[in-house]
Amino acid sequence: MVTVSNMMNNFVNKPVSYGSTIASNAKTYIDQNFQSKNTDDSKKNFERPKEDCLVDNTLKNRIKINWDKTTAIPLVHFPRGLGGAPDYTFFEFLQTAKFPYYVGGPILAALFYAGVKKDNFTAANSAKKVAKHMALGVGLYYLGAAVAKSIINNTVKASRGIDLNQPYMKVIPTSTNQTGVFKKDFEYHKVFESADFTRWDLLYNKEANDPKEINKTYSKIAKKYGIKDDANDVDSTVKPLIKKTIIMARAWQYALTAFYVTLGIGMANQKAWEKGSLEGFKKTITHGIFGSRGKVKDILEKAKATANASKTNTAVEFAKLWGLRERLHAAKVATYDYMIKPFGKSFMQFWEGHSKASSIAGKSVILATGAATLTAVMLLLGKTTGRFHKIQTKQNQNNEVKQ
Repeated sequence: MVTVSNMMNNFVNKPVSYGSTIASNAKTYIDQNFQSKNTDDSKKNFERPKEDCLVDNTLKNRIKINWDKTTAIPLVHFPRGLGGAPDYTFFEFLQTAKFPYYVGGPILAALFYAGVKKDNFTAANSAKKVAKHMALGVGLYYLGAAVAKSIINNTVKASRGIDLNQPYMKVIPTSTNQTGVFKKDFEYHKVFESADFTRWDLLYNKEANDPKEINKTYSKIAKKYGIKDDANDVDSTVKPLIKKTIIMARAWQYALTAFYVTLGIGMANQKAWEKGSLEGFKKTITHGIFGSRGKVKDILEKAKATANASKTNTAVEFAKLWGLRERLHAAKVATYDYMIKPFGKSFMQFWEGHSKASSIAGKSVILATGAATLTAVMLLLGKTTGRFHKIQTKQNQNNEVKQ
């Protein structure tokens, strides 16, 4: 008997052949090559783990994870959701909800450029200025959100020993194939994702036999909270404090985001950004930094010939012929003259304002952002400490047992 369920499973889970092999261990409705990237390259060396595991929170891994998660939105999650994949997860739903956040701002800024009239220089110049401020506003919006989260994350990591961005790879069951065997897939999550979904089990050293070694990570965290080594059941003792820290940290991340986003948008509307020519910035990047000065192969041969003739270093001669000094100078101009310098000037202009009202508004936003940041840090340090809690020690427990 053919049912709708059987038809759906046969359609969704039809094996995909890559050459002479069949990808039986990968999702069949996405690109296998893309999915194979979703592994931890530092610990597993691109091998698929059989159970959930931590991923080293290095810069390389963070870039890789963010890239995989971002590109998976249009390439994996949307096609699966639109196709009605029976194993579509809540995590994938949350990822697709980020899509408007990523594309909305750039599209809004691009709309102003679309209205530029080439036959009217004055109108075109005005439209370009507005579009430039809009683009800067979008960029500083994302930057403000990142700064707010970074402040909270670094405060918690330094004071409590908790890395809120600690990633782990979650192995999840997916749709069955034709033999009825569950396949495996992966999602990148964070250990301290929320107070309700904290992966406490990943913080234990499961390979150890001694209780102290098993709770080694919890003991290190407990010291940051001011809990002494003689605390009874250190993991159970510190978990409520960690939960409170997670709740406060996540709330303050969003609260500070509102302040820093407002500050960024206010700075983006200042005249300091109008002095730098967009065309000049483009030429500095394209011609100054990435400009072609001949083929690398030809330059390398000339460098070797010059080095052999004058007994100099080949690398030094190559740098000269390739124009390394000029490229570095162009990078310095692009970074300082077009980014850092107008950024600092826009901050001062936002503080001073163009009128009494704008001056009051600018000062209010800047002072409020600083006050909110200081308040967040002080409350996180003061409200999450375990120094003022009554902690049961092992000695007290033994005395109670004897009595």
